[in-house]
Amino acid sequence: MLKKLITLLLVLATYNSFAQTVEELEYELSYYKSGEKWGNKKNQAYQLLELDGLNINAINYLVEVYGRNNKQDSIEILFDKIAKKYPQSPDPYIIRVSYRNPFFEKLTFEEQINYLQKALELDSTNTETLYMLGKKHYEAFNQGVEDKQGENLLKSHAEKSIKYFEKLFISDRRFQETLKYPLIQLSNFLELPKKEQEFKSYQYQSLYFPISALSDLPNDWQTNYDIDVIWEIESAVFRLNWYSTQLSAMEEPVLTDSLPTKIYRFTWLRSFNNPIVIGIENSNDSITLYWKVANGAGGYEPGEIVKNKCKKISTKEWQDISSEIDSVDFWNLSSTDSGLPGTDGAQWILEGKELGRYHMVDRWSGGEISKVCLALLKLTNLSIKEDEIY
Repeated sequence: MLKKLITLLLVLATYNSFAQTVEELEYELSYYKSGEKWGNKKNQAYQLLELDGLNINAINYLVEVYGRNNKQDSIEILFDKIAKKYPQSPDPYIIRVSYRNPFFEKLTFEEQINYLQKALELDSTNTETLYMLGKKHYEAFNQGVEDKQGENLLKSHAEKSIKYFEKLFISDRRFQETLKYPLIQLSNFLELPKKEQEFKSYQYQSLYFPISALSDLPNDWQTNYDIDVIWEIESAVFRLNWYSTQLSAMEEPVLTDSLPTKIYRFTWLRSFNNPIVIGIENSNDSITLYWKVANGAGGYEPGEIVKNKCKKISTKEWQDISSEIDSVDFWNLSSTDSGLPGTDGAQWILEGKELGRYHMVDRWSGGEISKVCLALLKLTNLSIKEDEIY
């Protein structure tokens, strides 16, 4: 009996030494050794699916391998097996229409819509399904305008896009600040002025900056149906989430124009250097300068606050900063100057707030606001090397 027990323990120990965790298998799929042939880790991907049947990394890996080798039938078999394993889950159908799967499986627009409809039948309130259905019809509408398709087809896609987006807009407040833009544009196209005004009336803001400030929408976006407002808004959300994560880690407040205090705030996000925030506040001519430094990196994780200092400054110093603000025409500068931020540089974000007025300007490597921001930096006791100013 003891001999059998020892044998069993040895077998279990051997099995555990070879068994890999989800995290280990995901890591193995994510990197390639020198000279390794890409696509030879299908076995590891299937092992990962044994542990986690809806693992996105494993599914995307297999889809790309089969897709690059024109084995669309293998992709179809893979998704059919996943759907059979999870018959009550919308996820197999959502995943099938996500990432680059439609491209590799060569799915038509109608096929993608059909899979999303199946997902909706399984869960009529699933936010991802509703968003994707609205977006698919919006993309078809936008492309149809560009291709000068017939009015009836454009109207059909616009109506369906509004149908799904509006349901999500009403049911989940988190989507209101992003979906209001395509909903306003589509309402204009369909000549629905009451709906247009209804969507315009929502002023909800969940993060640090208004989405409108970080998007590069032209002035005529509401009535120019060639403009893909969703692409513009999603690009803005990318930056908004990045900046908000950094400011939240620095324990900074959201600046609103409802309080009488005058504030200018410089957020400096250098790709490889510590994030820095410098603020100057004027409350009834009592003026405070503060600065914070985190131990992370502006282009990566923010880390934790390692410096948090403040001091009183003179009215003269406040006036000097105000003069610098006026000299660059800060309040009339466009909030952004490009669709996407640069790479391996630094974002310089300058905000201004006073009663009834708020504005932010975001520039890669400083641009027009650099001299204002450097003047704020000079007021602190921070010592920044010349090659760290970029």
